[in-house]
Amino acid sequence: MPASHYIDNKRQLIITTWEGEAHGNELIEAIKKYQKDIQNQPDFINYNELVDFSDVTNMKLTVDEIVNIGEISLNTDKEEIHRKQAFVVSSKLVFGLGRMYQAYRGFSEKSYKEIRIFKNENDAFEWLKK
Repeated sequence: MPASHYIDNKRQLIITTWEGEAHGNELIEAIKKYQKDIQNQPDFINYNELVDFSDVTNMKLTVDEIVNIGEISLNTDKEEIHRKQAFVVSSKLVFGLGRMYQAYRGFSEKSYKEIRIFKNENDAFEWLKK
């Protein structure tokens, strides 16, 4: 499952595009690498994120893996920094998994990132720039 990252400095946005099949362990390892290599770098600490899953053909995640991804992701939230993360999805399955992740993050007291799920990229970009 290849993931590519693009840094849009003008909009202060990190865009990640995922393709093909997505499996829990691959997602977890890719997120850890992303946090280390990009997200936690001082230049990008205030950037919002767009995660594009519209080219994912299948996603295999357990509830435990969604919780694990949520816990890993919470490590980069900072109380003093308000950031947004938009997910763009094209299938009902990925939409549902995204909503599970959104709900899990929303219930955590350590969550300081606002997360939304979108079915098209334009709506996601509009929300991110508000």
